[in-house]
Amino acid sequence: MESFRAELINFIEDNSVAQKDIDEVVKLSKIKPSSQAWQVFINTVFLSIGSVALGLSCIFFLAYNWSDFGRFAKFALVETALVVSLIVYVKAQAGSMVSSATLLCSTLLLGALMALVGQTYQTGADPWQLFFYWAVLMLPWALIARFTTIWLIWLVLLNLSIGLYCEVYLNPLSLLLDHKVSVIWLIFVVNTLSLVVWHKLSPSRPWMQKPWAIRIIGLSVGMQITSLAFSAIVNDKITETLALPIWAVCLVLFYLFYRKVSFDLFMLAGICLSGSIITITLFAEKIIDFNEIAGFLLLGICTIGLGILSAFWLKKVQVETQL
Repeated sequence: MESFRAELINFIEDNSVAQKDIDEVVKLSKIKPSSQAWQVFINTVFLSIGSVALGLSCIFFLAYNWSDFGRFAKFALVETALVVSLIVYVKAQAGSMVSSATLLCSTLLLGALMALVGQTYQTGADPWQLFFYWAVLMLPWALIARFTTIWLIWLVLLNLSIGLYCEVYLNPLSLLLDHKVSVIWLIFVVNTLSLVVWHKLSPSRPWMQKPWAIRIIGLSVGMQITSLAFSAIVNDKITETLALPIWAVCLVLFYLFYRKVSFDLFMLAGICLSGSIITITLFAEKIIDFNEIAGFLLLGICTIGLGILSAFWLKKVQVETQL
């Protein structure tokens, strides 16, 4: 069946609705956001931007006046702001915009406090520890608040921790493997597990059912496995020999899940993009060395053709889902 919006458009185009009643019908159908919906949206956007700006302003103020403040004044400034933000969160209604925005500000201030401790006492800690302990300390907040944005920030901090850790310890899996493992592989595994867990838990948790959050995690997984497959084509390393087969398996699994189980046109578009990138890379590796001028011409034709085929297929899939 077609969507309600498509059905209404068909009625209007077939002149089933009188010209003078179109505005009233559109208003009653609630296709266009009401003034109240716009007010809620604007309040949410400004409150979120304001909370982030407030947290960053404390960080920038401290950084700009670093030499003018003593050690205790610096800690007093950040800790006071953090305590005030937590008090506001506790006093605010649970699940409200104010509580979510306040928790976002508190998360930034917690990171500022961790950076301040490391910068002030110069403990010799590696940079990865800053993001790791930041993620550890904010984990209880994420568990209690059940706020999507906080969980995504936590996942970003975990990714940064892994990346910076691998810069210090070049082979973090030395006890298991003799050769060095790319940091992208580790991040890919972590994000893939996060995506699986998110899909597994989201049916029973409304706060995890926001499509944009799943798409961000899925996009991260797709970018990482695509970059590994790309590297496997242009390089010849032991750690990347399995990248192409794993990339192919991921593409099939993503297609089956987001086409058959949980339809998502955005994720299908990502599959097309990843497939086009790897296909063009394979094509380029085979023909550029044979004839450079003709190779680039064929490469351009291949790129345009894959783009057109992807657009037609995505349009066809979209139409099929509306029938």
